[in-house]
Amino acid sequence: MKKKNGTKKNHIKPGASERRLKICAVTISLLFAALMLYPLIFAVSSAMKDNAKIYEVPPQLLPDSANSLSLVIDYSGKDFGDEAQLKDAMLQDNILAMLGINYKLADQSIMEIQVYGTKDGKTLFYSRAHQMKLQMERDYGIYSRTTIKRDVLLHGDRYLRACESIGYEFDPDGITRTPPEGLADTFYQQVSATLAENYTLNGTLAGAGSRTKNLLNLESFQYYLQMPAYIYPQSETIVKFGFMTFVMNSVIVIGFAMISQVILCSVCAFVISRLLTKKAGNFVLLFFMGGMMVPFASIMLPQLIMYRQMGAYNNYAALLLPFLYPFGFYVYLYKGFFDQIPGSYFEAASLDGASHFYLYTQICMPLSKAIISLIALQTFIGNWNDFFWAWLVTEDQKLWTLNVALYNISNNMGTKQNALMGLAVITITPVILLSILFSKQLKQSIMASGVKG
Repeated sequence: MKKKNGTKKNHIKPGASERRLKICAVTISLLFAALMLYPLIFAVSSAMKDNAKIYEVPPQLLPDSANSLSLVIDYSGKDFGDEAQLKDAMLQDNILAMLGINYKLADQSIMEIQVYGTKDGKTLFYSRAHQMKLQMERDYGIYSRTTIKRDVLLHGDRYLRACESIGYEFDPDGITRTPPEGLADTFYQQVSATLAENYTLNGTLAGAGSRTKNLLNLESFQYYLQMPAYIYPQSETIVKFGFMTFVMNSVIVIGFAMISQVILCSVCAFVISRLLTKKAGNFVLLFFMGGMMVPFASIMLPQLIMYRQMGAYNNYAALLLPFLYPFGFYVYLYKGFFDQIPGSYFEAASLDGASHFYLYTQICMPLSKAIISLIALQTFIGNWNDFFWAWLVTEDQKLWTLNVALYNISNNMGTKQNALMGLAVITITPVILLSILFSKQLKQSIMASGVKG
């Protein structure tokens, strides 16, 4: 190949040793990437398993196929007096079938149970429950701390409240839903024997079939978000918003931290860089850098006592006030960047009568976009996982941040490992997504934040 001026351009082909080195480097990089991602993959997989499979030894990496079980209970030829008694019988059978199968066949990966009530060829009743919904009723809800027996399931108005929580359709004139066709009868014998021996129905089990629906594994995450409403029913906010209560608390705290650190650190750095003498500026900067060397454990108790005396305890003030202290490293980054801005910019603006506020807002901050994005992202990642201080200063459940909520939920005796894994995945997902989406900006920010020695 020749260039325009006629000279030849030589291409240097990589040798065999160089190619082997590249292949080895790529292979090792992929191996380490797989090793780093394995805990996340295992957590996601565990979150999609049912409550029995999660405790298998040795553990499986992938969850089993999710089974959707459909039951047809027929009431033809049975006299229940009136429509109200027929409906009551169907509600009783619905709870017996769902909770009984969920309890006795827990190791069969039955992630969904659908119950159809029929009479004289018409479908009068339908109810559907996900495995996690039934498990939450057993662990925290109506049937918490009870044995799953027929008399216990039907005691008082428990089955009525359970059906209302699960949801159902009933119409004596018939509903549009019909039992699905072409179902496999894999579980018919087990279901029939379980119900006949332990949970005698008012109607007659006319059919039981299943099909595979792997999307039911993902639906478990929906119920993980609802779980706090079952665990903390005394809190109206958590009952209404569920796990999103803790997400919003974390967003409020992190949002305030990002805004306050971006503004306060830049103001401090501007004063140090442009308004103080070099000697005074270095002394003030040393104060901020020295603050980074003080272990939190040494000031934790005095700070907690001070905040309580100020009234900043068990409220949002206790969560937000610590971020009003500029972080020393961010002040150092800002100062190093402001020092590199040509002094002619400031001199020209000062000659035109510009104030210090104008210099800060119109010159320094617009040129500091790379530093701002770096500090905002680092503040988000660093404080999203913050736990100890938020745990110290909050007792009210509606004030918990994500990590405090996750810690307390994990200490609950009824919490299963799949639910804990699911909540952990939900908690770390925003950090992973932000790191992926803003990876280019993060690299550019780090490159632009270099400080001259």
